[in-house]
Amino acid sequence: MTQIDKLQMLPLAEAIRGGRLTASLAAADCLKRIATHNEVLRAFITVDSTSALRRAGELDAMKAAGGSSGRLHGVPLAVKDLIQMAGHATSAGSTVYTDVATEDAPVIARLRRAGAVLLGTLNMDEFAAGGTGFNAHFGRCCNPWDPQRITGGSSSGSAAAVAAGLVPATLGSDTGGSARVPAAYCGVTAIKTSYGRVSLQGVFPRTPPFDSLAPMARSVEDCQALLAVIEGDRAMDTEGPTLEQARDQARTLRLGISIAQFADGMDPAVERCLTTAARVIASAAQTHSLIHLPDVDLMTGLHQAIVKSEGARIHREVLRTRAQAISLAARGAMETGLFVDPAAVAQALAVRAGVLSHFLSTAFADADVLLLPVTMSVAPRAEDVSQASASDIVAFFAQSGRACRFVNYLGLPALSLPCGFVEGLPVGLQLVGRPNREDQLFALGRAYQHLSDFHLRTPPAFS
Repeated sequence: MTQIDKLQMLPLAEAIRGGRLTASLAAADCLKRIATHNEVLRAFITVDSTSALRRAGELDAMKAAGGSSGRLHGVPLAVKDLIQMAGHATSAGSTVYTDVATEDAPVIARLRRAGAVLLGTLNMDEFAAGGTGFNAHFGRCCNPWDPQRITGGSSSGSAAAVAAGLVPATLGSDTGGSARVPAAYCGVTAIKTSYGRVSLQGVFPRTPPFDSLAPMARSVEDCQALLAVIEGDRAMDTEGPTLEQARDQARTLRLGISIAQFADGMDPAVERCLTTAARVIASAAQTHSLIHLPDVDLMTGLHQAIVKSEGARIHREVLRTRAQAISLAARGAMETGLFVDPAAVAQALAVRAGVLSHFLSTAFADADVLLLPVTMSVAPRAEDVSQASASDIVAFFAQSGRACRFVNYLGLPALSLPCGFVEGLPVGLQLVGRPNREDQLFALGRAYQHLSDFHLRTPPAFS
């Protein structure tokens, strides 16, 4: 029998279409793995077995009658618990918001139309305001490669569930590395979409000027297919580009490599993984060059001023009336924004278009795609993070997000890819492109994953 947890999303869909599996068997197998492993991982907040199995049975009956719901017919998926699903409360990782949704967010409706079977909702940092995966209400989400390590956040459960083979793909979000960092720490693939490319209607906001949804899976091909579904691509039920087409496109692209710029504070072993991977990706591109990105720290500062201010604005009433119900970590992140100068926030937003124009004309002058780190180290131990001082925590977040936050400020797409291991823990890199040029990232990413197997490796405890 096919080992379902080893299948990627599209091969699983093909197995169901070809009659080698049923939607019911796929859902039941994933639910069994969730029941077995979630007590340790705490990747899921809610699991809706009854609805999932009923939906899978309906899809099997549809197939038996000669029908098909769509490209993801019968594929089990799960989503970060900040995306509205009819009949469920959207917790955003908190116990403050308990209203039950009366309708699906557009992205959920598109997943259902494509035939996905939604198993439940995934753990996250409260209000998406954190980067560790610690959640005071639903438990710390653990890294499948080593449960004593953090997953990163805030899309902690989204990355852990894929890495452990609980589901073949998930939907997370990214406001400043919220999907890319967990993907890197957990050894999975994630696409942070261009700002505005995918509808955020029905998605709990973190920072509206920067929020973006992020498909996560083992492979680039699966992330590309999932993005086609959630953005409502008319061609979502047709096959995407072939590997050969992707490799042909990759050979037309110029790669700009910026690793040394982030080397300060980077683990030398992580830097070696990135450098080795950069050589492999460069071999798939037309040309490559070493580049220096302008104004990264300036853009990071502008990003943070807006993030902090928006957090305080969105949750101002809850902070005033129910602050005791919010974890100290999330409350601290929100309350910091109360002291941000509104004039500084207005200025940070006002100069955004100009900064983007300058960045595109300089960083992309001789490159179509940029190659950067995601994080500067492998996933740290949870104990080290939890026992760190407040100043050390701030420094950790600043360092772990340094190569990510400016990308959100600019609204650019970024693809996070597994690119190696250090002492048995995954390392990730990111490819960054011009607005709405995810296709170029996918082309280079698929070419790289054809030449490497890091994305196929699974944590020993979940193999």
